[in-house]
Amino acid sequence: MDLGIKGKRALLLAASSGLGFASALSLAREGVHVCVSSADGDRAIAAAQRITDETGTSTCGLAGDLSDPTNMDTLLSTACSAMGGAPDILFLNHGGPPLRKAVEVSEDELASHANMMMFSLIRMVQMVVPAMRKRAWGRVILVGAPAIGEPIHDNVLSNIYRGGIANYCKTLAAEVIADGVTVNIVSPSAVRTERTLSTAEQRGALKGVPGTKELADREAATLSRRFGTPEEFGDMVTFISSDRAGYTTGTNIRVDGGAARGIS
Repeated sequence: MDLGIKGKRALLLAASSGLGFASALSLAREGVHVCVSSADGDRAIAAAQRITDETGTSTCGLAGDLSDPTNMDTLLSTACSAMGGAPDILFLNHGGPPLRKAVEVSEDELASHANMMMFSLIRMVQMVVPAMRKRAWGRVILVGAPAIGEPIHDNVLSNIYRGGIANYCKTLAAEVIADGVTVNIVSPSAVRTERTLSTAEQRGALKGVPGTKELADREAATLSRRFGTPEEFGDMVTFISSDRAGYTTGTNIRVDGGAARGIS
């Protein structure tokens, strides 16, 4: 199937590893020129080189620290220069927050994660989307989470900010679809990444069991009896970025092996 995106340009935030990297790699396999960003510029450069080596598609890796929204200005201008134009596809991602209970999260954590999980993403959207509308084509994809639909125990930061940015994207979707720009969320659950491993360690510690046992128990409890792969997630991102998905917007697409109990 021709996805119609060969030669497009994609800027991916927090994409030097995990789901972001898998998404960048999948897009590059379709001939999309990808720019991978990370708080660590060296990691971003190394990730971009891995993608080029595997796909032969031109890539770039840039520093983009989400802890300060003003960093997005430099990231975007540098990415446009490196890719030879503005992004056609914008992938919104960030590092996962630490596990916290509602009564224990600190004001400093609330402030710092608001920048990383909401304000930097919104700033980038507001800089990128106007040009997409002028070109009458664009794709905005947010990495979601189960917390969008239902609060997760001991994860108040995710519950607050993932829900907020999801509703921002839903609002945006209605405003820009008439101009050929789609906005969708792709939400993973039980996809095996470094974040999955670290969360298992944290939850295991809270229960007094090894992280390996927590991980094995979680996998055994999935309906599919296995974790999803980053590649499965990345390929969904690529499809929703394609011409074939031009009439799909404002959705929360779950890559979760059927874990969600509700339909919507």
